Amino acid sequence: MGDDLPTVAGGLAMVSPTGGVDGLAPEGQSSLSIYDANLVKAYILNVLPFLLGSQDPQEEHSISMLFAFPDATEKCRQFANDPQTPVLYVIKEIEYGSSEGGASSEPEAEPLNSAGEDHSPTVSYYLAHELSYRPNHVASLALIKRGSVLDIGRPISLQVQVMNLPGPAANRGADVSDAVGPSPYEALHAYIHHAVSPYFNALVSSKQQMAEAAGQSGAGHREEKDSKGGIPLAKKKIAELELSLLHLQQNTEIPDTVLNIHPVITRVVESCHANDVKVTVDQVEAGLLTDSQFLNRLQSDVNGWIKEIQKVTRLSRDPASGTASQEINFWLSMERALDRISEQLRSDEVTLTMAVLKHAKRFHATISFTADTGLQENIERVGKYNQLMKDFPLDELLSATDVDKVREALFLIFGHLNKKLKLSPYPVRRALPLVEAISRDLNDQLLKVLGSRRLMSTDYQEFERIAT
Repeated sequence: MGDDLPTVAGGLAMVSPTGGVDGLAPEGQSSLSIYDANLVKAYILNVLPFLLGSQDPQEEHSISMLFAFPDATEKCRQFANDPQTPVLYVIKEIEYGSSEGGASSEPEAEPLNSAGEDHSPTVSYYLAHELSYRPNHVASLALIKRGSVLDIGRPISLQVQVMNLPGPAANRGADVSDAVGPSPYEALHAYIHHAVSPYFNALVSSKQQMAEAAGQSGAGHREEKDSKGGIPLAKKKIAELELSLLHLQQNTEIPDTVLNIHPVITRVVESCHANDVKVTVDQVEAGLLTDSQFLNRLQSDVNGWIKEIQKVTRLSRDPASGTASQEINFWLSMERALDRISEQLRSDEVTLTMAVLKHAKRFHATISFTADTGLQENIERVGKYNQLMKDFPLDELLSATDVDKVREALFLIFGHLNKKLKLSPYPVRRALPLVEAISRDLNDQLLKVLGSRRLMSTDYQEFERIAT
């Protein structure tokens, strides 16, 4: 760390009661009262070990090196004093060692290189004014200013809000290949459901109690009257956002499968394409065809392909949960994912890998490949299911603006079901929950369409027209 940083023990920087930092001389105070960037540094070093760090010595070292970057101090100064910079992010990322040298943001299939060296993951921290979301992103700490600039006369803890945002690599442990990160929708829903919504409701309740205690003075009465339209609308929007995030959380996301290709295979294929030569085993260096280490790596790659493909082919969802659109989109997305996998398996790189293993009589990895992945069976099954799901007229119901359009949408939906279920082997045990989900969508849409009408106050002829 630079000489201008405070002494940090276990990641903690001591802040003196006078606002200075032990071991730091605050920057010179100008007539403009520029906020000392070192105070922002000390605050970050105080909270970071508890909110993003761990007791691992390597992580403690990474935290201590956070401000070794040349632009780190400038970012702190800009955050403190620039009204156009309302937030500062502390980004935590994990890097995996690469046998080719350097580092990789993705975990490799094998943690050891050819020499048996351990490529343990390393953690790094850096500051940013814009948030990114990458595969090696473990988490972010968002420091949000409550005012336009930080006030040197007030403690920084009263001027900054802190929010912890998990990333896709948050749950990666020893077996990084099987790690599943937390859903970002789950984190966002938790913030809205357990923090934003209760905070807003408590604020509204407190204001109402204060107004009642004050006996509803003229000013208080006018304020309540002005807020009658705004507060219920805000509550509704918060509830809608919470529900939308819950639906996104319930969506079963199909993993984007990318098959790992050995660098030697990649170079051979690129060379063949450049020279307009057919890709065959003969193009591979003869010595490699009998190199057990090279062949073992290829076989390991193929085993990794099987695991990655099985993550898709073995994926399913409960049709009784969520909405009808989630069930429909699941099978449509599954078909697209299987098509992308099939396209990769037809590539020259995969074909050459299999050919090299067959040439070396490594039949175990090649013969059982199709059966182990279950790819072909799933392609056929999903294709048949999607005879029902394709062109499903559900959007007509969800976008209906009156009862007549709701009625028309129902005729379209059940006409589609009656026709397509005769052609598709979509199971009855899934069809029944699907119809139940459509019924829930119908109920919700009717409430939206009729919610603004005072049905009990309309004359009978108008009521009969609306209801029928």
